[in-house]
Amino acid sequence: MSPRTLSLQNQIRSTTSGIEYQDDLTLNLAEDLVNEAFLTDGTQVSGTLIMDLNFLRTAVRDIKGGTPSFNWNDLSSTASTATLIDLSEARTEITNLQDFTGSDGDGDSTPDYDSLCFISQNDPLETAVSTLDEQLCIATGTITAGQEVQRRVLVRTGSQIPENTTIDINAPGEGWTVTGDDIQLTTSGVFIESARVYTNGILQLLGPDDDADNDVYFVGANYDIAFEYKLRRNDVIQIYKFPPT
Repeated sequence: MSPRTLSLQNQIRSTTSGIEYQDDLTLNLAEDLVNEAFLTDGTQVSGTLIMDLNFLRTAVRDIKGGTPSFNWNDLSSTASTATLIDLSEARTEITNLQDFTGSDGDGDSTPDYDSLCFISQNDPLETAVSTLDEQLCIATGTITAGQEVQRRVLVRTGSQIPENTTIDINAPGEGWTVTGDDIQLTTSGVFIESARVYTNGILQLLGPDDDADNDVYFVGANYDIAFEYKLRRNDVIQIYKFPPT
């Protein structure tokens, strides 16, 4: 009987044998490429399904953080797993991060804030901290050097724009030429107190929203405004943001 036939018979026998599972097998024979190692193995389980399954159990145990045994990536010999990733503490670390950021738990994708004076509900933490830092600069008068007065200029190069059209002053899109500083208008209060808007050199009356019926009004945090009148081709919009007095 050929070694190949013996190997096949041993595979079939191993699927119904009474050999108990183990969790500490090495890689020496479980991944033998010719799958005939059992011929030199006195236990007659090398190179069988029993051996392979037990080896996988050992691998899974190592991944989950059990006592490291052997590195299954090494197909030539047993190897130390001192650098094997241990996931046994992963759940604890994830919980710690959730507690640190105030997350409600798995699946909670956005922050919830108790106070919404300057930030918006569900703002990312980076946005919220940046907004609060800007408000602190305004409150204390500590504006970054070189940014005492910010100026943005928009020139309409496209067709006429209807009244009450929202305009992103930093990235208005096609049909505009934009120069100057990137200006952040975090709230309607900041817009009213710190901004000045000129259309073709004429100072405009600012409003906190469209209900104010003023020349130009605040729409959304950081950059959106709208005008109560049509904007035409070649109109020049100048927006200034001043530091607190």
